[in-house]
Amino acid sequence: MPHPDTAIGHVVFDWNGTLLDDIDLAVAAVGDCCRRYGVQTIDKITYRRKFRFPIQSFYAELGFDFERVPFAELVQSYLGAFDSRVAECRLHIGARSLLNRLSAAKVPMSILSASQQQVLEQTLQRKGIAHHFAHVVGLDDEHAASKLERSRELAGRIGVGPERVILVGDTDHDAHVARANGWRWQLLACGHQDRDTLREHAPDVLPSLRSLSRAWLGQGWLATA
Repeated sequence: MPHPDTAIGHVVFDWNGTLLDDIDLAVAAVGDCCRRYGVQTIDKITYRRKFRFPIQSFYAELGFDFERVPFAELVQSYLGAFDSRVAECRLHIGARSLLNRLSAAKVPMSILSASQQQVLEQTLQRKGIAHHFAHVVGLDDEHAASKLERSRELAGRIGVGPERVILVGDTDHDAHVARANGWRWQLLACGHQDRDTLREHAPDVLPSLRSLSRAWLGQGWLATA
């Protein structure tokens, strides 16, 4: 996490696996795809070890043949199993407390997610936390934008120098996105990739949002009440 002595001016949160504890649903949805298309299913440990961006590479490593099953069809199959149940997933322990503390400290926040924009907005509303975020940026079907492309759009809307922005995420892709924008980053080992994978991109991987909250309290970045 570069520039440790610079005060936070804006926090960008990843959604899936970072604030939302959806790893079990994701593993189940991938398992549904494996069974439907005759690929060996995987468990949670294997999923977290293999998961990566671009998603197409992840599925290729699992054994999917895109000449037999087009990737677009596979994605629709996954989303059919995932999107219908994602609102049932709980927030990670410590998520609400951290968001409340950041709001109390008047630190602006945004969401940057690979989830579809409409599903993302609906889920945030159902969880009762949409009011915390100045900007909510997901993927848009019409433009088929990548998370990296969308991050550049968000960077232009934040209105804070990049050295004062920190992205909190659960994958190496989040580190890549932050680096591309000149942002700091903090990776958490509570989501879609395991700690060993994350340590290749951030030496100070934290286990949870609770540990992140304690770290930021210690640095005076959060309200203590």
